[in-house]
Amino acid sequence: MTDTSPAAVVTGGGETLSSAPLDGRSVPGDLARNLGMEEGQGRGWFTRLVAFYLRRYEAKRATAGAAIAVDRERVADVARSAIFRASVKSAATGAASGAISTAAALFTAETEGMGGLVAVPIAGLSICGEMLYRSFVHLELTVRLAEVFDVHFDPQRPADLWRLYALVFKTHDESADHADPGRALVGEVIDVEGSEVGEKIGVKVLGESVARNIIPFVGIVSSAITNFVVTQRLGDTVRRYMRYQRAMQDAFAHATEACHANLDLLIEGMWFIFTADGRLAPEETATLARLLDKLDPVPRAAVEARFVEDELDWADRIESIPEETRDQFLHALEVAACVDKEVTLPERKILRRAAHHLGREFHMDLLEKMMAEFESYGVLTKDTKHRRWAPVTSDAATRRE
Repeated sequence: MTDTSPAAVVTGGGETLSSAPLDGRSVPGDLARNLGMEEGQGRGWFTRLVAFYLRRYEAKRATAGAAIAVDRERVADVARSAIFRASVKSAATGAASGAISTAAALFTAETEGMGGLVAVPIAGLSICGEMLYRSFVHLELTVRLAEVFDVHFDPQRPADLWRLYALVFKTHDESADHADPGRALVGEVIDVEGSEVGEKIGVKVLGESVARNIIPFVGIVSSAITNFVVTQRLGDTVRRYMRYQRAMQDAFAHATEACHANLDLLIEGMWFIFTADGRLAPEETATLARLLDKLDPVPRAAVEARFVEDELDWADRIESIPEETRDQFLHALEVAACVDKEVTLPERKILRRAAHHLGREFHMDLLEKMMAEFESYGVLTKDTKHRRWAPVTSDAATRRE
């Protein structure tokens, strides 16, 4: 993704995401060494497929120019349509692979095993072809959804892609015994290695493709259904993640460089919002990781250490935020709460407390309007400048609390 992210705007737009390219051969040697991606370090067929696709996408974009923008009112419909088409293509490929594997098994049986010399390699090639094409469809869908939500994808900085895919394909260690698994997962995803994730995904996808096609006849149906479901699930997760990124991007459209000093407090606030329901969704984890990646190692570690269950200390500290940036700060928290189209009671409590400490009114009607727009359009259509916040007196704040 490019640095049109909320953090990039908050920090003045001059920073770049410091993540490694997928393939050291696609960048100058010095840069590859600095990023820890020297030639030969890419591992696994999936990693190489991603590198190939991104180079192909970059070349295509350079030739054709920027993608045609989608009207805000049609973003949700276009995104769902793209996911459905990709799921159908993936299912058709799975059915075809299952049919070829079934035909190969029957031919081998009818020729008393002699035909296996020809049939087995053909079945193997069909399984590999299905696996490669499905992965290609997934990458194409990911980039398409980024374009639909107007979140530009930068092929030279694919850290967001690997973080998201690590969560979608669950390449992280879910069995680790952590006192706080949510905080541990965010920290793990921040430092994800693209080549390592690609290798794990490649092994997992290959194993699934072989297992689905190994039983004659059953493989036709199971491959088609599984491919459809897997692609639909990936598409929905990517769509939600892109919705988060677009929402954050829009929320900070009017932010100033003065907000840079408050980025740590903002990330903490989003942690409390995202974990208010007791869990972290993949898109929420990836969003937190992307914001944390904007901090230097020392302040990042300090922020992660403050990922706790109680927001009382955080609420007291946000009173230090300058008056001129409080509206943007609170609005970003409101967007974080509304982007999943549901503001739960714990989230309302956090927002109400934040508004009180910032000297602002809490407006549930504004949250309902934002949720309605996310539900209908997938993005916010209202100008963020049209907020109805006003400073309140300490007496009024005390009565609300």
